[in-house]
Amino acid sequence: MSAAAAATAAAASAALLVVGAGRMVAARGAAGRPGPARTGAGPVGRTAAGRRLGADLARGGIPLSADAFVAAVAGGTVAAALLVWSVSGNPLVALIAAGGVVGAAALVVRSADARYRARVEAQLPGIAQQLAAGLGAGLSLRQALTRTARDAPEPVREELAGVVRELELGGRIDTALEGAVARLPVHDLRIMVTAILVQRRTGGNLARALAVLADRLEERGRLARELQGATAQARMTAWLVAALPVGGGVMAEIAAPGTIGRVLGNGLGPALLVVSAGLYALGVVLIRRIGRVEP
Repeated sequence: MSAAAAATAAAASAALLVVGAGRMVAARGAAGRPGPARTGAGPVGRTAAGRRLGADLARGGIPLSADAFVAAVAGGTVAAALLVWSVSGNPLVALIAAGGVVGAAALVVRSADARYRARVEAQLPGIAQQLAAGLGAGLSLRQALTRTARDAPEPVREELAGVVRELELGGRIDTALEGAVARLPVHDLRIMVTAILVQRRTGGNLARALAVLADRLEERGRLARELQGATAQARMTAWLVAALPVGGGVMAEIAAPGTIGRVLGNGLGPALLVVSAGLYALGVVLIRRIGRVEP
């Protein structure tokens, strides 16, 4: 295998290592409670972006502070760039490899956070039904929230427990619920909190409203799952098509070693590599947007 093919394999291995490690850690963290955000006291954790990153890491079950995660990604990026540069001798390819590691790390965090939000969203219809049952039995909203937080499954139990703790410390229900939406911006949670706040301010049968809302959320979740299943084949085909250029380049390099090096190392080769990498990234983003099921 030539230097260019080895560089490509090294960059892909580094990116896959980041993705695989992140998925394994996220899966392990998903089995337990997410715990508080580990934003740390370092320079990254003290910034607004660092606090958001720390919250995303905590929700995704990744046991790292924002500073530790940034340091790990920076180390992996430098290592991948040096490795690819030493193999290929092309600084542009090394830069692309470094960008691949950063993109893989961002994908790990986003995927872990999205899985956590999806688990919470899937449990919200049952939470709305439990609140409706408690209110229908004569409990106040505070009492219904406390009982639901005690009986709810993870991970929504931890989110509700935070609301209950705030209420026990003397917080107002409106502030506690709005704070939960700010910490966990899930569309269905925002709908449920809005319905509760509107009913509290305008009057009405809150238990009945929550029961109806639970049915609507369950129906919407079922429809979203059906849409995901219906578009699974199209999304898989799109990803396979997107992977063809990379596979074709590797096969060409194996069949005729040095082809990629000659093409990318002369004339417009580096510029074409940058343009193709940008178009490739744009295609991946468009594929994800097309296959996304909006609430």
